[in-house]
Amino acid sequence: MKNLFFPPIAFVLIACISPTVLYSMMTKSKTECTATSKKFQYKCNVIFYHKKEPISGYSGIVGATMPSMAMAHNVIPVKFTEKERMAGQYKFTIQLEMLGEWMFQYDISTPKRDRVLEKLIFDKTKSIAFDKKHNHSHHKHSDHKHSGHDH
Repeated sequence: MKNLFFPPIAFVLIACISPTVLYSMMTKSKTECTATSKKFQYKCNVIFYHKKEPISGYSGIVGATMPSMAMAHNVIPVKFTEKERMAGQYKFTIQLEMLGEWMFQYDISTPKRDRVLEKLIFDKTKSIAFDKKHNHSHHKHSDHKHSGHDH
């Protein structure tokens, strides 16, 4: 009877693991892109890291969707490759369909399967990390000096 009781308890304990504990074990990415001479095409560099340490030896593909119009704007996935003599740093060129907010989806196939999501905002020259663009103080909007764009 004791053997029947242990598995449900183990399942409950595993199910109760805090999401923040699981999140800390995940691979993260930091992507920076610059525009090429072709309209909506960007050369990108990405660093995959775990616990602030770059991870070397990954291979896979990256695709992009617009969160606001996911079914309308999907980008053909492209391969990312590790830069020579730059462990943990990867590069790729991607063709977007328009400027704005894009969700990059990195599907890592080697050495282990993983999926990493990162939201970026693209303008005519570069990408901006979503959290940096929206990381401003919460003053009254009348106190802001706007540069002619909505956020």
